[in-house]
Amino acid sequence: AQTVVQFDGIVVASCVLSVSTPGVLGVSANSGTEISSELPDGVAAVMSVVATAGTPTISFTAPELSVSPGDYNGTPTVAMKYTSLGGANQPYTSSASQYTSTNPLSDTVTLNAKATDSSGFAAGTYRVQTTATCEQ
Repeated sequence: AQTVVQFDGIVVASCVLSVSTPGVLGVSANSGTEISSELPDGVAAVMSVVATAGTPTISFTAPELSVSPGDYNGTPTVAMKYTSLGGANQPYTSSASQYTSTNPLSDTVTLNAKATDSSGFAAGTYRVQTTATCEQ
């Protein structure tokens, strides 16, 4: 006797983004006019991408200063840059950006951010942020 034993399945296009290392902003000690993840005490953010059904396209909104002390009235220039194991190499930009990974299932993105203000920054807590989106 003979029979066919089959296994059916559906691969659903999906993408999961997770930040394994949150970014930390350091402050320029000599002038106080820049806060950046590349300055002393700063840390780059690391985001992992896990995708199915093809190479993912990762989009980032324009970076913004989303948290600042109440007495800070400056108008900073905010920018970010990123690289990835999947081929991204975005220099500092203040605009929205995107890239398509060359890795079909996973990628690791390292992001740096900075804000500059020639008037300096008031004492307090600051946050630079972007929103990442993954599409198949």
